[in-house]
Amino acid sequence: MKTNITISLDDEIVRKLKAEDNYSDLINEQMKGFYAVKTCENVLILNQNLTKIKQILKENRKKRRIIEGKLSKIDKKRKLFKKKMLSKPKMIKEIIKKRALENNSHRRVQYFTTPEEEADRLLKGGVEL
Repeated sequence: MKTNITISLDDEIVRKLKAEDNYSDLINEQMKGFYAVKTCENVLILNQNLTKIKQILKENRKKRRIIEGKLSKIDKKRKLFKKKMLSKPKMIKEIIKKRALENNSHRRVQYFTTPEEEADRLLKGGVEL
């Protein structure tokens, strides 16, 4: 559907338009091209914004995983204390007892950490091996 509107143009442009066979189509094509370029620019800007937002989301997901890992360590530590209610000296005694039971078998077990180091690791949220 076409609509008639009144616009103001320079005399020079009007003379050149009147020399054309169908200057209405010429103006329509030029206006469509003008707005198509604006749409392309908008698409480029939107794609750039989308890329930035995806990067931010990626960084936030990574931070969330790190925080969730820290929270899980804290939960393990809390569960360990609720379960056994151990302090560091009591935990060291428990580790020594556990190691003594393991060494009573027909094989000898060699540990690379002292009971104190293992207790420290467990108290800091490490998992029991």
